Amino acid sequence: MRTTSAFLLATCFSICQFSALAGPQELAQQAEAAYAKGDHANALALYDSLNNSYTSASLLFNIANCYSKLGDMPHAILYYERSLRLAPGAEDVQANLDLERTKVVDRVNELPGFALASIWDRLQGGSDVDQWARRSLWSCALMAIALGMSIFVRQRLAKRALIAFAGIALLSTALAMALAAYRVDQVQNTGEAIIMLPKVDVLGEPLDGAATAFVLHQGTKVQVLKHQKEWQEVKISSGAVGWLPAGSCETI
Repeated sequence: MRTTSAFLLATCFSICQFSALAGPQELAQQAEAAYAKGDHANALALYDSLNNSYTSASLLFNIANCYSKLGDMPHAILYYERSLRLAPGAEDVQANLDLERTKVVDRVNELPGFALASIWDRLQGGSDVDQWARRSLWSCALMAIALGMSIFVRQRLAKRALIAFAGIALLSTALAMALAAYRVDQVQNTGEAIIMLPKVDVLGEPLDGAATAFVLHQGTKVQVLKHQKEWQEVKISSGAVGWLPAGSCETI
């Protein structure tokens, strides 16, 4: 009796698990079919429903493609940027993003970077957010191997060398883990946003009627510096800073 009950419970669990997996897979297939037929609005609706349950770089990429086909340039840029957050080295995503950026009215020149900044950028892993996570795993594995070998080695000098190596590996693991956490936080919490309105006046101060510092258009990327009631202070890549109404941009 217990065996039968256990079997029934296991079967029910398997069916429920399969149903949970089959739902998203079926939606993805329907979305792909709709996109292939040119029904981009329906494909977008299906991909959006999937995005409510889980997210991935490929899913965000597909959503961006739908927006691009529908002529919604700011949302296309927004979702290409979000896709790159999860897959920084994806060439197809970057290519589509660059193509979409050609439609942006604003041509903001970026400030030249410092040599030391580029060196630090390469040190922290560049576009590969998993680089330091992998290094921390390797360092941890080397530490475990060194400690394991030190147990069986009888020569005092060799034992000390292995223990010293394990200590260095431990420090390397801690450093790699810290840099991995920093890199993930840097990618996920950039504070960057995309202008969603066709045109927005960026003011010199957070007051109605304040002087216009400059004008931005949809699709332009900004850095959100702070929030003050219904206002947001933003900075563009040229270094210019100003205030715009909250809701004018959407966080990546």
